[in-house]
Amino acid sequence: MKGILTPITALAWLVAMMLSPEALTLQGNLAGTGFLLPLIVALALHGLHIAAGPWPDETGRLMDGFGPGGTSLLLLVARPAVAICLATATLVTAGFIFNEVFFYWFPNFGFAALLLMGLLALNLAGLRFAGTAQIVFAATAFVGLTGLVLAGLYGEPPETIGAPPGIDIPALKNLGLGVVALLGYDLVGYTARDLDRRRTQWFMGIGIAAAGVLFWAWNATALAYVGPERLADTTIPHLLAAKAVMGSTGRFVIGIVVIAGACAAVNFLFQAVAQMMAAMSERGLMPAITGVSTPRPWLPLVGMAGLTGLLMAVGFAGSDWLDVSLRAGLILWMAGIGLTHLPPLMPGRRQNDHPVQTSRSVSGTMVHLALLATMTTLGTVLILTDDDPGMLLRAMLALVTMAAVLAAAGLMAARRPLKQHHKTLSSKEGVSS
Repeated sequence: MKGILTPITALAWLVAMMLSPEALTLQGNLAGTGFLLPLIVALALHGLHIAAGPWPDETGRLMDGFGPGGTSLLLLVARPAVAICLATATLVTAGFIFNEVFFYWFPNFGFAALLLMGLLALNLAGLRFAGTAQIVFAATAFVGLTGLVLAGLYGEPPETIGAPPGIDIPALKNLGLGVVALLGYDLVGYTARDLDRRRTQWFMGIGIAAAGVLFWAWNATALAYVGPERLADTTIPHLLAAKAVMGSTGRFVIGIVVIAGACAAVNFLFQAVAQMMAAMSERGLMPAITGVSTPRPWLPLVGMAGLTGLLMAVGFAGSDWLDVSLRAGLILWMAGIGLTHLPPLMPGRRQNDHPVQTSRSVSGTMVHLALLATMTTLGTVLILTDDDPGMLLRAMLALVTMAAVLAAAGLMAARRPLKQHHKTLSSKEGVSS
């Protein structure tokens, strides 16, 4: 049974962020401005990253290239912030959908709080329980969207709207947004640790391809039934499309999809970031209490859930700062993917008494260089084309500062010296191999 569930669980983990309400909104907005080329470019870039990325031991490989301080900063600069901001946004969205679609008398923030507490309890119960629930969450959202696509396929879109999508030449900003919409799969190595490099790449490729096909079909359906202008200018394109396809039934289906997608995204981010910090503690980058000395990484889980609840309680959800902070975190995440390809381009670098693994072929060097340049360039474009670049840059600076403080505090609080910890882990890995 474990052999059967491992690939299913891995796929459920890695598509989680792509099924979140925010990702659905972004995909719908892209459908209104020309989605096909951004989707193709995003799939190509993420496919190259999957082929050349630091799998499966991301933390160890980054340490070889950037050292302990650089690795801590790179891992902490975006992912914890995105986990907290996206959890706040998606759970509140799920609460509003539950209130508007299912039970208008139930308080939306009350439902969001119940989801938060339930997901925290699920994650504290352990990776196995969270993984089993993840299959249910992701499958529900995926099947729901597929059902809406099939209903649209057999339905009759309005003749004034129904035009097949073409490969437009969109604004360069849309290419960056297309890449952002498919982020998250690179954390799957922390929630599926029993996978080797080849299997990790294989499952990542399958997940990205499946998500690409689904969003191509869903965006084409939305475009046929709603039209580009309305999709581009709304914050609920998925709700408009579902209602246009199936009427009131479509509202219920997309409501279930949104709630399941929110649970999948938050469950994944809480568990993956907590496991990432546990892996950092194993490498001496964080204190042992964050994971290596406990059966479960309860401290990061409680910390992320507590901060999410605090943001919800003080009314941060729906504010401009939450939206800007989330965009800042996602741009930093995308830029971080590019920076992971910097160490293979630095020959002669030595770390921990052995040489850093560098690219051994011209094609490999070109792939690393292309990903480094493209990801950082698209991140820069997203900053320059933002509605308020100054506010976005301040948010990014704040995230970098907080990550630097957390990274420095983690290194200082680590209980064992880094060199000793690395040697211990190396000996364990040698025995296990």
